[in-house]
Amino acid sequence: MTTKRWLTEGSAAFADLGTFLPLALGLIVIAGVDPIGLLYGFGLFALMTALIYRRPIPIQPMKATAAMGVAGLIGPDVLIATGILLGLTLIILSQTDLTQRFKRLIPRTVLLGMRSALAITLIANAFALQAISLPTTALLLAALIALQFTSLSAFSCILILIGGYLLLGDTTGITTEFAGVNLPQVLIPDVASFSSALEVAFLPQLALTLTNALILTAVIAQDYFPEDAKPVTEKRLALSSGLANLLFAPLGAIPMCHGAGGLPAHHAMGSRTGWSIAIFGSTCIVLAALLGTQVTQLIVSIPVEIIAVLVLFASWHLADPPLVAKTRTSCKVVIGVMAVIALWGGLMTALVAGVVLEWSISRYLQTRVS
Repeated sequence: MTTKRWLTEGSAAFADLGTFLPLALGLIVIAGVDPIGLLYGFGLFALMTALIYRRPIPIQPMKATAAMGVAGLIGPDVLIATGILLGLTLIILSQTDLTQRFKRLIPRTVLLGMRSALAITLIANAFALQAISLPTTALLLAALIALQFTSLSAFSCILILIGGYLLLGDTTGITTEFAGVNLPQVLIPDVASFSSALEVAFLPQLALTLTNALILTAVIAQDYFPEDAKPVTEKRLALSSGLANLLFAPLGAIPMCHGAGGLPAHHAMGSRTGWSIAIFGSTCIVLAALLGTQVTQLIVSIPVEIIAVLVLFASWHLADPPLVAKTRTSCKVVIGVMAVIALWGGLMTALVAGVVLEWSISRYLQTRVS
């Protein structure tokens, strides 16, 4: 690769922090998750993903389980148990055609609506974190957009991260004392934790994973990289995320997946290979190994305005408004309704509503013709 391509991949490596940081921080600070195990899990999963796909296929926390952890509904042991159970389930699914059959039941319009629904959800979650300075966010977003039209576009993400941190970051209380290499501890949950995982977290997360992390991610990846001889499919995503959860959950990793929102984020910042994911993963491992629990203070110091800007930029590319504008009126109605419902009832509710509405409109149009 050229020097510019290396720099682009390095900059785009951190394009998906808007999804990763809020959930990871909430789980560490509120739910009591060990930051060492969490970062090692993401780091190892990222390196594995980069090696398998050679594309910027994202890695993200599983949102339903992460939200439950932050809300205090499940603790670290149950999160680990949930990751193991989901890992086994996804590996089994990867050896069947169930996901593909489920995908065939979902109209293309609804899949496009899911992208818009996910984008709206990401934006709402980002701005719900804490008090955000809207003028500062607008200024950083304008700077990021302006950089896309300059020779520095390849480095726009890292420039916003560094520049925003230097201007707004609070380094009070950050210590970087090195006391040896930190390694994750192996943790095997007890029977009660597995029982709680099945009762509370397993099914809601599995439903969201099937639609968001498998089907929608595969659709977006095939749109971005249609020339790949070995395309990204639901079965491949199920196998890689299943193996990652089964192997790394006992190290203290939280449930992880290939969330659809991250791919447009990396792609929008110029990433076209797996190197951006590998760089992100290596960074996670180095921070965990050298800083250990001290990394929490470093994460906390990142200004929320930077997170919001990254989410806004990625959400625009995820929703793809120019593509939506080219669809027929009935499609726009379905997409708009799904986006609104996602804010109220979540992505799974939006999916069901979209399928029902698309089916109803199709039946109505057929009746008029006949």
